[in-house]
Amino acid sequence: MPSASVLTWLCLALSLTLSQCDPQLNLPTPQPEVFYNGYTPNVATTPAQLRADRDRDQRYGPPYSDAGGGGNTNDALDDFRYGQTSEERMRLGYAYPSPRVNFSDSPFSEDRFSNHNYGPLVSSSTDRSFGNDPSQNGRYSDGPIPTQGERNYNPNDQYNYNNNPNVEFLGINNRNRFENPFLSNQDRFNLNQGYLERQRYQQDRRYQQELEKLRNLLVETDQKGSLECTANVAAQWNFETNVNDFTQTEALNAQQRYVEFQRITAEQSKRINKDLIFDRRLYRQLMLQSEVGPNALPLDVLDRYNRLLNEMLFLYNSAGICAYQQPFQCDLHYIPHLKDIMAKSRDWDELQHTWVEYHRKAGRGMRDSYEQLIDVMQDVASVNNVTNGGEYWYLAYESGNFRQDMDIVWEQIRPLYESLHSYVRRKLRDYYGPDRINRIAPIPSHILGNMYGQSWSNVLDILIPYPGRKLIDVTPRMVEQGYTPLLMFQLAEEFFTSINMSAVGPEFYRSSIFEQPLDRRVLCEPSAWDFCNRHDFRVKICTDINQRSLISVHHEMAHIQYFLQYRHLPKIFRNGANPAFHQAVGDAIGLSVSTPRHLQTLGLLQRSLDESSYDINYLFTMAIDKVAFLPFALSLDNWRYDVFSGNANKRTMNCHYWNLREKYSGIKPPVLRSEKDFDLGAKYHIPANIPYIKYFFSTVLQFQIYRAMCREAGQYIPGDPRKPLHQCDIYRQPAAGNILKKLMAKGASQPWQEVLQETLQDGRLDGSALREYFAPLEEWLRLENLRTNEYVGWNYDGDYCKRSIETAGLQIFGGYYNGVQGASSSFGILFIWISFYFSSLFI
Repeated sequence: MPSASVLTWLCLALSLTLSQCDPQLNLPTPQPEVFYNGYTPNVATTPAQLRADRDRDQRYGPPYSDAGGGGNTNDALDDFRYGQTSEERMRLGYAYPSPRVNFSDSPFSEDRFSNHNYGPLVSSSTDRSFGNDPSQNGRYSDGPIPTQGERNYNPNDQYNYNNNPNVEFLGINNRNRFENPFLSNQDRFNLNQGYLERQRYQQDRRYQQELEKLRNLLVETDQKGSLECTANVAAQWNFETNVNDFTQTEALNAQQRYVEFQRITAEQSKRINKDLIFDRRLYRQLMLQSEVGPNALPLDVLDRYNRLLNEMLFLYNSAGICAYQQPFQCDLHYIPHLKDIMAKSRDWDELQHTWVEYHRKAGRGMRDSYEQLIDVMQDVASVNNVTNGGEYWYLAYESGNFRQDMDIVWEQIRPLYESLHSYVRRKLRDYYGPDRINRIAPIPSHILGNMYGQSWSNVLDILIPYPGRKLIDVTPRMVEQGYTPLLMFQLAEEFFTSINMSAVGPEFYRSSIFEQPLDRRVLCEPSAWDFCNRHDFRVKICTDINQRSLISVHHEMAHIQYFLQYRHLPKIFRNGANPAFHQAVGDAIGLSVSTPRHLQTLGLLQRSLDESSYDINYLFTMAIDKVAFLPFALSLDNWRYDVFSGNANKRTMNCHYWNLREKYSGIKPPVLRSEKDFDLGAKYHIPANIPYIKYFFSTVLQFQIYRAMCREAGQYIPGDPRKPLHQCDIYRQPAAGNILKKLMAKGASQPWQEVLQETLQDGRLDGSALREYFAPLEEWLRLENLRTNEYVGWNYDGDYCKRSIETAGLQIFGGYYNGVQGASSSFGILFIWISFYFSSLFI
């Protein structure tokens, strides 16, 4: 029987109050769970059904394990580049006590051995707020941020008997926080220097007893956490599917209870000395469970953090401007008004007015608050034992050189982007005139169809390579054939079962919402929900009958498949291998579903489109969304890395942003900017302090996953023009599905590099797959740019941003800023213009 101190710890960690504890642990008893085999009735699983389910693995997926576990998942809005996501709305914090626990009689006590992963613990005797952590909701989310202790292990080496002569066994203070998990001789613990000490512990009877208690603790914590998670997700679901004051209050209360459980669990997990745990899986589980992020801050600092975010979000949400040349119509907000103007207007001056005014109203007022947030992020890094806020920002990706790694990936993709950029610049110059767009300069961001210049799809009418070759749109055929939301989801389910993955079962169809109800308000952002009980998975989406919704439905079903494949894991591992994996898997499926070949298979496209012009148009529409987006996402979070780490001075951070945009994107602001401005404040993820690099990562990773599946299925053969990557459809290809199943089933139980290595045979993010996908387009762009003698790349053509604009708010237009002439002549034009302006005042 566990000692009294251990029982006290268990009670505090699991039941939250000592008054509820008895010697047997007063935990709720999990009820028998109901599983479904395809479309069988709603009855409990029998032993015969379990055997059948194991056989079914050959056709649909892994057996449904009834091991404990849940999921802390939070699926964000699939159209992730616009507006708020369901994950981002729930950024609330709660204050509650965190009791100190006496665990001093165990070999895992922090008092006996130093905890090198975290260093000194913040006193837990004070009240703290859990903070604004989006990963604490019950839906698919970025998940807890992995920490140092979880990064390297061989899953087949349970007790970690590999040796690494470069790593000590105990008392490690100089360990590399991000050791390379792919060097075969590398391990966390050294057999040579610590062998006798390790052997002594492993042979010690009391050590083994305490280790068994620890395993039992994690099992019971997992069961309790699953119950708490289920209650929380149910309350959030009730709110988002029936928005009113009552459901909102219930959702907040449920979230508070779940947050309290997670906070105390994390505190207790941090107190365990992990140097004496030789089971790598157990080690990683404890480390993930220990990570609390900003919530480790002292109460006063955490309150300041929350207050800063709330202040900035208030400014963002309330920003409104006056309409162009209509000074009395001043109620235009980003959604729906300004977003629509940026997408549809072709009036240079109206677009410029909209861009300038919105960035002034949304961003300028929050600059001071953001400068304070930079200081707070240093505190967040400190309490999480990270060098600076920049390193903390990329901590979830388990790499000591993550920024450099992403720059290497970008260099792989950059030649394609530069060819695309040059073609787009020429088409826009032909449309707006050479007096406004220089043939060798960056492109002004306001004419790209989007407030942030992150996607160029809205100006396709100007850019399309072959205007006479219509893009594929099967929407009329879908309407003609009587498509319904239910039918679309059934088609998506059949897509996955055809590649040897799981059927979702009737409970999914009974519980999900596919259409906007008529009797209540529903938040319609597409999202997939894991209710943490291993059988209740749902989708919430207001489906339209069109081609875009057909692809979105398959994307959402991919999230459900991810839930199904990793549901046998402990709750803490029920997430993507890193924050980008869920999105990447859904988008990889979308690449297959959107191909003409698949649409023909569905009977929605009657004739084959073999002409290269159709191919080029198809690839071009993909590129101006996916390829054009990459440098924006990279510059956005590299900017945050720089300001959080101190590489960029707070006094010049707006100009630093525009320098990064010019460096990565070849994009410049439409007018001269200054350090009075804070242009990044106009992008939601900045005031909400939500990481964005995951979207860069997922956009690249989707092609890497897609290529591996297509190769395995024989649908893509490099160098064979009859089987190019962009025409691959994995429908009815079980070999492709088996790769995806293997990747999904690992969840977050291993570092993402290991997951990629074991499933795709490539343990790094690789941009070559994206280049292979767009190879026909890249060759067409090369020839087209040669034909028109277009300059590929861009040259710096003058300042885009100054520390201060001494002419008191003067905005520079025309010749200087967007003119044909170079930087030196532009300054001459500016000087002449200003001289003429002031001389005219005295005439």
